[in-house]
Amino acid sequence: MPRQLHILTQPADELACSLIEEQRKSPVCEVEVVDLTLPEPDYKALVEKVFAADSVATW
Repeated sequence: MPRQLHILTQPADELACSLIEEQRKSPVCEVEVVDLTLPEPDYKALVEKVFAADSVATW
């Protein structure tokens, strides 16, 4: 199953939210979102998720 990683570098806009939600509906795709706008993001975990993902989108 392909893994999609979305990295939010700013608050998610309408386009990002709608695209992420549509991808989450797919039974053949695993979608994960990392929000870097939160206080003290875990960058070590982010690096691991980037290398584990098949596709990465930055918003």
